[in-house]
Amino acid sequence: MFKRPMPKLAAQRGISLVEVMVGMAIGLLASLVIFKSFSSSEMFRRNVGGAADTMQSAAVVGARLNLMLEEGGAGLVQGRNIWSCLLRVSRAGSPLLPASSFPAPFENFPKSVRVLPIGIREGGTGSDTVMVIAGNSASSNRDIPFDSTGTSLTVSNPNGIGVKDAGQSTTDLLLAVAQDVPGGPADCQIVQVAADYSGGTPTQDISMGLRVMPAAAQVVSPASYTVIPLNQSSASYGALLSTSNSPSAFHLGREELPTFSLLSVNSSNELVEYDLLQRRPLQSFGENILLLKARYGVDSGVGGIPNDDVVDEWITPSETGWSIAELMDGNASTQQKVDQIKAIRIGLILRTPQPQAVDVRPTQLVLFQDLQTARQVTVKLSADQQRYGYQVFDWVIPLRNMKSTPK
Repeated sequence: MFKRPMPKLAAQRGISLVEVMVGMAIGLLASLVIFKSFSSSEMFRRNVGGAADTMQSAAVVGARLNLMLEEGGAGLVQGRNIWSCLLRVSRAGSPLLPASSFPAPFENFPKSVRVLPIGIREGGTGSDTVMVIAGNSASSNRDIPFDSTGTSLTVSNPNGIGVKDAGQSTTDLLLAVAQDVPGGPADCQIVQVAADYSGGTPTQDISMGLRVMPAAAQVVSPASYTVIPLNQSSASYGALLSTSNSPSAFHLGREELPTFSLLSVNSSNELVEYDLLQRRPLQSFGENILLLKARYGVDSGVGGIPNDDVVDEWITPSETGWSIAELMDGNASTQQKVDQIKAIRIGLILRTPQPQAVDVRPTQLVLFQDLQTARQVTVKLSADQQRYGYQVFDWVIPLRNMKSTPK
């Protein structure tokens, strides 16, 4: 019988062990390249994002500082015996100034605060503390001579006071300053106009662009006078402590408007503001700030022309004659020195929010590099600090009110 031959089996086909190993090697290499590319991209994105966050923080902080510091001395620069007068403030029967203590990071600032447009306490290797005092009144630098019983002020008719809209109650603050003093400035005190004070019908003052509470009647001969009662409520600033030495009152504006602030950087690298009148709690308006330093721009005549409203030199607040203790010493000669301050120069170092992976790490940063060495600030970065990225900012804030001619 014929038998059909069995068909030959086809040769078996597949992947050899060598091919498997080569494929795995190629896949592993591709994975490493992908992860390296992703890691580099993420590192670049983080570095760029950190720099962008730093720039944004600097813009916010710079805008706030400019608005606040430019107003230094507003409403006060044309008065006499104001600079370095000892500020006394009480509210609800409790003394606010001189203070028993200040919160961190202001615990080392002098507790007896004297009036300055701008004051800087040298912080050593840490951040400086900047004090700014300014009124916010449409009546500007017009002082108001008065007689007083302690609970009210008696002023001549031409001196209107209290800026408000019709239907509002008065919350205006006044700074009472002794004018007839034999030596240096005496004490000065903040008081408040009584809430029910009217003094007449609010009238539009074209020069101010606001409605102003005038005196009760027009000037007649002999001159008539208007009595301005002070707020004696339990929550207010109390009676006038002294009525001697021919005091004058400077209108500071509505209670929430004048600036009596301390600025510095706390242990959390936040730029914080403390209100000396305690109208609001401690406020933060900047983060990731490594250091804040400041210099006085002084019209001293050194290398320039004296009394020309031009900054001749940038002075460190630790130099002889310019420490915060010396500017608040209460001496008559200090007032002329304060009038020489025409600008503030701010040096700010901001840090990225997260560590950055970079090939070259900074070991030190320098502020105010164009000044002589003694007036520069050099910051040595620790190994941990070198993990972050930094931006150094340096700018000048003019004190516009300090260009007014003092009395």
